[in-house]
Amino acid sequence: MKFGKTLCDRTLKEWRFYTVDYEALKRALGENDSNSDVQLSTTCVDRAEFFRILDDSEQKLTKFYQEKERWAFDYMKTLEDRVTALREVAASPESLLSPTQPGGLPSSPASSNNSLSDNSLEDEPATPASEPTILNLETTITQLVGSNEGLKDSYRKMGESKHFHKYIYAKKSLTTFHRELALLLEFLELNKTAFSKILKKFDKKCRTSIREERLAKLAETHSFLEGDVLRELKDEVAFMVEEVNSLKPSLPNGWENRKVYTIGCFDLFHRGHQNVLLSLREFGCYIVAGIHDDESYIKLKNKPTIDKLETRMNNVKPYVDQIYVIPSTDPLTYIKSMVSDQDIASGGCCYARGDDMLKFPGRDWVESAMPVHFVPRTEACSSTLLRTIYHAQDESLRAKAAFAKTRYDGKPVDEQGNVLKLNQ
Repeated sequence: MKFGKTLCDRTLKEWRFYTVDYEALKRALGENDSNSDVQLSTTCVDRAEFFRILDDSEQKLTKFYQEKERWAFDYMKTLEDRVTALREVAASPESLLSPTQPGGLPSSPASSNNSLSDNSLEDEPATPASEPTILNLETTITQLVGSNEGLKDSYRKMGESKHFHKYIYAKKSLTTFHRELALLLEFLELNKTAFSKILKKFDKKCRTSIREERLAKLAETHSFLEGDVLRELKDEVAFMVEEVNSLKPSLPNGWENRKVYTIGCFDLFHRGHQNVLLSLREFGCYIVAGIHDDESYIKLKNKPTIDKLETRMNNVKPYVDQIYVIPSTDPLTYIKSMVSDQDIASGGCCYARGDDMLKFPGRDWVESAMPVHFVPRTEACSSTLLRTIYHAQDESLRAKAAFAKTRYDGKPVDEQGNVLKLNQ
C-alpha cells in the first residue's frame, strides 16, 4: 500500500485537514498514483511549490498540536476534579459500594472488572431443588413479582445515585481521553514518517541530500512529534482509570443483562459517536439504536445529510446489536414499538445517551417506562465541526473553522462565541 493512502486511512477524518499534505507534495515532485514509481526528469519538480507546501504542513501541524496540548492539560483538571468527586462520594456513608438487594440477594463485587463494561457479575442464586406445594407455588409467584418490583426500584435508585453518576462521568471521560491520547500519538508518528518519506523522495528525485538536515531542523522545531508529553499524560490517565475502577459501586443483580436503548442521527459518524456507543455497555449487554431516516433528519436539522441512511446504519452497526429506522421527527411511537412490555415489567431495559440533549423527544414516556442514563460527550468533537471544515463552500470558512475554538457541544465558534455559520 502506498504511504499516502496509509496516511489517509489511518488518520481520523476529523484530523485529515492538519496532516502533512503528502499527495500535494508528491504532485510537486511530478508524481501521481500512476507514475509514482517512475523516475521522471528533475525538470518536472516544482521546488518552490514543494517547499511552500512543506512549510504550510509544518505550520498546520504546529497549530494543531499546540491547541491539542493546551486542551489536554486544561481537560486534565476537569478529569482530576471528577475523580476527586468520585473519591469523596465513595467514602461517604451513603456510598453504594456494598448495597443489599431486595430479598437479601447479594450485590456484585465492586472490583469484578476493569473494562468499560462489566460482564462478570454474579448470577442470582439457583432455584431450590424441592418441588413447592400449590400453596407454596402461589407464595413463590407473589414473592417473585414483589422481587421484580424491588429489582426495578434498585435499578432506578442506582441510576439516580450520586455515586453511580460520579463513577460514570469519571470512567467515561477518562477512557475517552485515554483513547484520544492514543489516537494523537499515532497521528504524530504518522506525520513524522510522512516528513521522512517525502524528503527521501525529494532527494532521490532532485539528486540532493537535504533530508537529514531538514529532519534535524524538524526535530528542534517540532520536537512534539516524538510524543513525549502526550505519552506521560496517557500513563497518568491509565493510573486514574485504575483508581476509578476500584471505586465502582456494586450493581444490582441482572444489571448487566439489560437491553439499552438509544436514538440518534449519526451523520458524519465520528469518534464522539463511537465513544458514546462504546460507553452504553456500562448499562447492559444488548444495545438497540434508533436512527432517523434522511427525510426526518432534514426536518430536524434544517439541512441535508452528508451520509445517507444506509451509510449511517453501516457506521453504527459495529457498535450495537440491533438497529431500527425512525421515519419521523417524533421518535416516541417507534421506541414504544421496540420496547416490550415484558422488559418494562421486569426492569430489563434502560435508555442511555450523551448529555448534549437532556430534554430529548419522548423523554417523559421513556422515563416512565425505564431508567434514563446520560454520559458526557466527547470534548471538541461534533458533526457540525466536520461539516464546516470539509463541506463548507467557502474555503476561508473551512480554514477558520479548522483552527477555531469550540464550545461545550463541539461546534466551532468565533471570537465572540457565536457558532460559525455554514452556508450550504
